[in-house]
Amino acid sequence: MKQTEILLTIKLHQELFIDPKRVRLLKEIKECGSINQAAKNAKVSYKSAWDHLEAMNKISPKPLLERNIGGKNGGGTSLTTYAERLLQLYDLLEQTQEHAFHVLQDETIPLNSLLSATAKFSLQSSARNQFFGKVASQHIMDSRCIVAVNIQDLAHPLHVSITMRSAERLRLITEKEVMVMFKAPWVKISATSLEEKNNLFQATILSMENEEAIVQLKDSSIEFCASIHSKDGWKVGQDVWLHVDPEQIILATLK
Repeated sequence: MKQTEILLTIKLHQELFIDPKRVRLLKEIKECGSINQAAKNAKVSYKSAWDHLEAMNKISPKPLLERNIGGKNGGGTSLTTYAERLLQLYDLLEQTQEHAFHVLQDETIPLNSLLSATAKFSLQSSARNQFFGKVASQHIMDSRCIVAVNIQDLAHPLHVSITMRSAERLRLITEKEVMVMFKAPWVKISATSLEEKNNLFQATILSMENEEAIVQLKDSSIEFCASIHSKDGWKVGQDVWLHVDPEQIILATLK
C-alpha cells in the first residue's frame, strides 16, 4: 500500500475533465463492458455515472466510449483507443507524482533543476559516473560537435564529442542543463600525466574493490569510478592521472 496518496485532477477549458472517481468509472467500463455494472462496481448511481461520462465527453478532444450493438452478449459499451490512452497517461502521471514526492525527502537532490530531479526518480543507467552541468560552449572539430560542459566543483569544463545530428536533436544552447554519463571502464588511470588536452584530471585513489576504484579529483569533492586490474599494482592513497575520451561520454538533456 502506498504511504502517500496524491489525488490527481485534470481540467480542460477550466472544467473538470478527469479525477480519481472518473478514472475508476472508466476502468470499470473497460473491465465489464457495461455502464450499469461499472456504476455498481464504482459504487455510484447509474445517473451519476452518466452525468460524469457526459461531462467528460462534452469537453474531450475525442470520443471516450463506443457502443457495441448485438453479439452473443447483447452488446455493451467499450472504451475508445483515446480513452485507454488517457487511463495509461493518468497512471503514468500518478507514478511521476509519487516519485517526485520521494525526491522531496532527499535533500541532496536540488529542486531548482528539472533535469536532475527527473533523472533521480526516473532514470536508471549502467554508467557509474553521472554528473549534471550546463553547456559552456560548442565548436566544430573534424565534423564533430565538441560540447564543453561546466560541472559544479570541477576545475575546468568536461568536453563531450557528439555528432552534428545529435547536437541539432538535443537543441543545445549555452547554459542549457545537461547530464553527462560515462562507464567506469572509460576512465583511464595513469601514474604519469598524459598528453591529452581535454578531460585530464589529477586525482587520488580513495578505495578499491572488485576491480573498481573510487578516485577523488584534486581540490574537488567530485569522485569518479574507474575500472582497474589487480596486476597494475594501484594502492589506496596513490596520486594518479585520469582521462576520459570525449567520444565515450554520453550527453543527455530534456527537450
